Amino acid sequence: MAATLPVISRLPFVVKFRAIEIQYQEEIIVEMLSWLPVGSLHRFKCVSKYWKALISDPYFRMKHLNRAKNDRNSQKNLISKTPFDKKKTSDKITHFYSSSLSSSVQLFEDAKEIDFSPNWTPWCTLILSSCDGLVLIKFLDLRTNKVILLLWNPSTRESVELPLPRLVPLKHCICGMGYDTTSDDYKIVMINLTRFAHGAISTEVLALKSGGSWRSCEYPTDIRRVQGVWDCGMDYFAFIHGAFHWVGCRLSQCYIVVSFNISNEVYGEIPLLDQMCLNFDRKKLTDVLDLGVSTLEGMLCFYSTYYKGGAGSFKLWVMRDYGVKESWTILVSIQDSNLYSVRPRYRFGDGEVLLRCRHQGFIKFFEYTTSRGPFGVWPSRQTHMQDVVYTESLISPKLFACV
Repeated sequence: MAATLPVISRLPFVVKFRAIEIQYQEEIIVEMLSWLPVGSLHRFKCVSKYWKALISDPYFRMKHLNRAKNDRNSQKNLISKTPFDKKKTSDKITHFYSSSLSSSVQLFEDAKEIDFSPNWTPWCTLILSSCDGLVLIKFLDLRTNKVILLLWNPSTRESVELPLPRLVPLKHCICGMGYDTTSDDYKIVMINLTRFAHGAISTEVLALKSGGSWRSCEYPTDIRRVQGVWDCGMDYFAFIHGAFHWVGCRLSQCYIVVSFNISNEVYGEIPLLDQMCLNFDRKKLTDVLDLGVSTLEGMLCFYSTYYKGGAGSFKLWVMRDYGVKESWTILVSIQDSNLYSVRPRYRFGDGEVLLRCRHQGFIKFFEYTTSRGPFGVWPSRQTHMQDVVYTESLISPKLFACV
């Protein structure tokens, strides 16, 4: 009996040690897998039921996302390509391409077409927003002739159809999707900027997890849209510090950056330096002023393209200290007589900024450039193209209550 006592007394310690060992091994596996790209993780789901459950776990998905946000190899550029006239071509649908943003050299070399859901035949596609690897797109489904609002993960190919807001056809709306850390929810905000002359501007909000339907939200009555080319650069909202941002103009003709906090749904404003907005004559067709906002490396950006009398100029400002007016710093300045509009898209590791440009005489087509020179028009000048930068992630659009 005495000989067995040491064994029995050691049993709790052995069990505890084994549990710690298993937990430690699991932590190592989770850490290793979190560094892998989405494509590899999808293949590894077939290794075992345990790995499939682990990779599908919400905690792991979020851990992988947080890692991917700081990994330049996980940053991609999504391009949609739609024929201008579906009656003049046999290929009538929108095609999607993804290219690496790890370096400017790989921008087109690694471009690959992405398989889209067979449930729809998309045409006249608009890329509305992107957040945490989820892309919000709107298109006309040629099979049903219905407008579809789709939440899509181009990395996993998962997608869900969202309810349409009352702002259909969405042609003159600005739209954004962001993550609300307070409610642990993704929210979509859509603003119709065409209604100022006819009454109050319409704003609608959709909470993906806790919602289910769009609801209205008041818009400041003393702020109107800024009229420039291509809806004043309003391709998307700029989402940073828990708020959407866009360029507005007070009734006093003062330009500002409007903010909308998605947690408390309160509007605010970011002041601009006097030299950031050039004066131009709205009555002269030769004067073009294009303003917009974006984000680069976690900083709010403001950009302007000014074209007058054959001379074009582009300036890109970054706000080094969010909310501090004096922290606006000019990052890029370009003089080009052919510039019509420019959109900053991404900043590479070497500091170069990826710009999407439209030029005089070819305003329907864009090309990519940095300060080192243009990459050229891609894929072709026979199609309507849009783009957005997104992060490869495992976040599933099917997890939300409103779908």
